[in-house]
Amino acid sequence: MRFIDVPTRDGTVLRGLHYAPADTGAGPGSGPGAGPGAGPAPVVLVLTPYGADRYHPDGLFFAGRGYHFVTLDLRGRGDSDGVFRPFHHDAADGHDAVAWLAGQAWSSGEVVTYGGSYSGFVQWALAGTRPPALRALAPVASVCPGVDFPMEAGLPLAYAVQWLAFNRGRRMNTGPWSDSAYWDGVHRDLGDRPFRDLDVASVGERLPDFQEWLDHPAYDDYWASFVPSEPVTVPVLAITGQYDDDQLGALTYHGRHGATHLVVGPWDHAATRTAATSFGGLDFPADSAVDLRALHADWYDAVLGRGPAPGFLADRVAYYHVGEGWRYASALPQGSPRRLPLPDTVLDLDPALVGDEPDGFREDLPDSAFVATAPAHPVSGRPRAHLALSSQLQDFDLLVSLYLLDEGEDATLLGEAVLRSHGADLTRPVELTFPFLSRTPPPTARFAVRIRAPHRRYRTNHAATGQIRLSAGSYLELPA
Repeated sequence: MRFIDVPTRDGTVLRGLHYAPADTGAGPGSGPGAGPGAGPAPVVLVLTPYGADRYHPDGLFFAGRGYHFVTLDLRGRGDSDGVFRPFHHDAADGHDAVAWLAGQAWSSGEVVTYGGSYSGFVQWALAGTRPPALRALAPVASVCPGVDFPMEAGLPLAYAVQWLAFNRGRRMNTGPWSDSAYWDGVHRDLGDRPFRDLDVASVGERLPDFQEWLDHPAYDDYWASFVPSEPVTVPVLAITGQYDDDQLGALTYHGRHGATHLVVGPWDHAATRTAATSFGGLDFPADSAVDLRALHADWYDAVLGRGPAPGFLADRVAYYHVGEGWRYASALPQGSPRRLPLPDTVLDLDPALVGDEPDGFREDLPDSAFVATAPAHPVSGRPRAHLALSSQLQDFDLLVSLYLLDEGEDATLLGEAVLRSHGADLTRPVELTFPFLSRTPPPTARFAVRIRAPHRRYRTNHAATGQIRLSAGSYLELPA
């Protein structure tokens, strides 16, 4: 391993770590990379706001597979120069890093990209600049600005301030960021004060990026400027999970640009990197686990002509069907729709009484929490809610959640979708789309639908206290 400095077009230097191929004898020498006499090799590049050193195990792994692995702190983070502005500089800086690395004597001139979450976004952003040396990208759990962070369906996420506090300055403010009780208390105490005050209430000062984001509650040209406007043409291996907070972002990119391959595992956000079989109170069979590092390396090998295509990628889409195993298809499936009718009912809305976001995906809920239940059946695709709503409230927010109920067990969350009524045409049914899911439930299980004011993951309209009528003809569409 060596330290590396990568210049950008405006003189800002990005700094990080360089791991050279294991068979090059990358010991002490006059410069970064392979030792004298070693042949050039492709470069795996990751750019991150979360500390370049966190990719140390990946660096050792890819070096062992014959790649140079370079992990860089983004502008203004860690040891890199400049000021960190989320989303603003990543495309240009990524382009410059690809070009510089491709031009080094120890490089073969071929660069592929790696990383998840914000680093997944960076891959899409730099791909939009079309650097000539870029051969492939592998974005995992990719955030899509304005789509799933820091807004979702027009609702600002309370997590935005927590994330900005985590990334303030050059260090990782892990202690405050990970204290969920502190953040729950801040959100609770904010009450009906303006949401713009959440930064001051949380960290004692205005956060310019947070204030700028709030000026763009709907997806507009501001958000669109951060991501590619033209189709990405290099090969793409995109990975997300059925419980990934950024599945919406990952599937948005997939819908816009397609992907050579898309993998959707039974994973939450963190497990898209580890393929963990247990998280959030959920457990999945051992066959759901995939060696994701090896999958990346095998796929890079195939793209670069260094090896055969990975056997796991048997078709363009690989997705895990809970209760059966991995399935393969040419496109993400959307089964034949089956309707779960929702009754004519009045919903009492009081956002001030809504609790904190659940810690996991299983909850002990009374039957009275649900507006409708129905026998469960196999499902594969993205459910959709069609809601006929009316209210005297000028604006309101709703969270629609789909659960699986099995005898003697807690309710298992399958997915949820959020609505901000502001600007919506309520003279016709509102349609909400849920995350992708795929499973065969136990024979005794039932689907259950819950509709309420959003929990504190979302900015809640505290003025919207009153009643909302859900009219007959509303239903949940489940792809069977």
